[in-house]
Amino acid sequence: MAVVDINKNDSILPGFKLNLEYADSKMNEGTALKNFIDAVSHPPTKVAVIGPFITSANQYIASITKYWNLIQMGYATSDLSLANRKKYPNYYRTSITEDSYVLAQIALFKHFSWKKIAIVYASSGSYPGVATLIQQQLSKANIEILVMESFDSKQTIAINGIKEKDTRIIVVVGNIHNTSPLLCEAYKAGIYGYQYVWLMVGKYDNNWWSREPLYSNCTAEELEGVIINSTYYSRVPLYSTSHRQTIYGKNGTQFYQDFLTKIKSSSTRCMVAGQLYDAVWTMALALNATENRLQNLNYSLKQFQYNDKRTNTILADELNRIKFYGTTGQVHFDNGTRLGDIEILRQEDDKLQMIGVYRQDLKKLIVKQTFSWPGGYRPRDQVEIIVQIDSISNVVFISFCSCAAAGIVLAVAIAGFVAYFRNNRFIKMSSPNLNYCILNGCIMCYLSVVFLGLDGRFIPAIQRQYMCTIQIWFLSLGFTIAFGAVTVKTWRIYRIFFNASGLKLVVKDLRLIGYVVQILAIDAVILILWAVIDPIKTTVVNTEKVKKLSNTNIEIIVQKQIQVCQSSHNTIWLAAIFSYKMLLLLWGVILAWKTRKIDIDSLNDSRSLAMTIYNIFVLSCAGVTINLVSHLILDAGYALKAGFIILCTTTSMALIFIPKISQVKFKSVTLVGSPRYNRKIHNAYSKSHLSNRDKELELMKLKLIISELQQKMQQMKRDKASIDKI
Repeated sequence: MAVVDINKNDSILPGFKLNLEYADSKMNEGTALKNFIDAVSHPPTKVAVIGPFITSANQYIASITKYWNLIQMGYATSDLSLANRKKYPNYYRTSITEDSYVLAQIALFKHFSWKKIAIVYASSGSYPGVATLIQQQLSKANIEILVMESFDSKQTIAINGIKEKDTRIIVVVGNIHNTSPLLCEAYKAGIYGYQYVWLMVGKYDNNWWSREPLYSNCTAEELEGVIINSTYYSRVPLYSTSHRQTIYGKNGTQFYQDFLTKIKSSSTRCMVAGQLYDAVWTMALALNATENRLQNLNYSLKQFQYNDKRTNTILADELNRIKFYGTTGQVHFDNGTRLGDIEILRQEDDKLQMIGVYRQDLKKLIVKQTFSWPGGYRPRDQVEIIVQIDSISNVVFISFCSCAAAGIVLAVAIAGFVAYFRNNRFIKMSSPNLNYCILNGCIMCYLSVVFLGLDGRFIPAIQRQYMCTIQIWFLSLGFTIAFGAVTVKTWRIYRIFFNASGLKLVVKDLRLIGYVVQILAIDAVILILWAVIDPIKTTVVNTEKVKKLSNTNIEIIVQKQIQVCQSSHNTIWLAAIFSYKMLLLLWGVILAWKTRKIDIDSLNDSRSLAMTIYNIFVLSCAGVTINLVSHLILDAGYALKAGFIILCTTTSMALIFIPKISQVKFKSVTLVGSPRYNRKIHNAYSKSHLSNRDKELELMKLKLIISELQQKMQQMKRDKASIDKI
């Protein structure tokens, strides 16, 4: 048909008549080689070679045509090996190569927003090369390859890789013999259904899985469960369906109707008819352009001989330039390889249904308007994972923040009480300034409860690390300020009552506050080193996955996460701080024990200190243990940690200040001559069995009591004098 149409066209090779010599290679490379040698050994001189059909025969002929300066035009094979220009410099083909299939696949993936793909391939023949080409081109198109695995005798490994990576879009490079066992393993592993897409690269015909032999351990019905509505195929169209008129005056549909009429058939599918027709026309057009250039050189194709390198070079150059619209679409060569249109089909029940066409001239996939997804939704390249950052529940957070706020209000109220009664003998002798330090430390501990609960719901993860640092600083420094102030007050009592020199000793509040600052400085050094050397960072920890269906019936996974604040050596830093606090508690224990016999409530906090240390030690040990095991249990972990902080702070504050408030409230019982003072004096003098050291202590107590009484009497005289004047 092509030769007849060309010879009828006066604009193509005028003055020449195109003749074809036919030789049947009988699908055998040896026969094809013999036919070629016979053709070039007998006149007339040949100017080009069309064919042969099979890949191996093309390779044989293409490897030797250069010795006769002949251009070879293939029309049936798409094998990648023939694209080697060093080995086959004179080989061109109108058959669509794997490059076009890959472009169609990329267009398909991008059209449906699939960005994560698995590639599994047979390890024999040209399949590894095709799989590598697909991998390279997909990577260039920014499509991620999650699995790349061969499967000839290791179908289970390939399927396990797909399952492990949860890949839903799978490219299979193979044939029916090795693909059947692969899909059988997929059936056994449950990797099938509407949510999966299997794109089959290779030669497959309709109902290929049901033909004997089955090549797998699964029945045809089981394979059908994997294949129907989930397998997609790509193939070259028999002819262009764009209805665009070709260079020879007909569109693709008209050409194929003429072809069927010519062979007296109404339904034959000949995959190479259009490509062979375009191959002959391509050579004719290239020869025509070559003849025009040769005439400018006072030369002609009629003078061509097998040693004519110049004509061969010009003809190859014209083939590289050629571009026209043929029966199978756009004809154009890139290093001898043609890129063309590709059809995408889906296996639906017992037939392959075309769902779209990749148009090379438009660089676009045209999807049929009637196309729809089985199940009603587009498969995803992976199960959609929705990340859900869990946070502390409002009830828990508000409850403990309210408790902390109540604690702060209580501390402020006590501070107000101390300020109001600061001239009262009991308050004044208990050092109001140090009482303020204790209360400020307690307030900082309460505030740390609020900072502890400010998670990702309130602030971004990148900023939460600063909130975690603030929480640790507030808790650590608050504890040191509060407990340090109580301890140095007790130390002052110890210094006064155990002064070996016998001289009068005065330890002012300012000096004690300086000691608290020094103790605080050690804390600050540890915390600063932690912040500089190993800063706290917010890390996201996966807790659990929950599978569910969305409103559109799409399978999704809700990945629950929590934000955890930690540093690389978190345990070491916490151990350093905890050890330092334990030393501070030990110092407090020693002071409380040594001052236990000093029975002046307004001065001595040893009993309160001892109870506070016991309270802190028990609750801190429990809190540290709970912290180690509950940091991933969000609500419970926060509740336990916040509860221990509030309980420890509140009980300590109560142990220190409730006795003082009681003393002020019932101060009327402490007047001169009251039973309490008389009892103290009587008890002091009645302890004749005491040691000399104890007697000295009792004597000092009496002196202090007498001093207090004298001050009280002087105040009463001043009050009486003021009344008399009035």
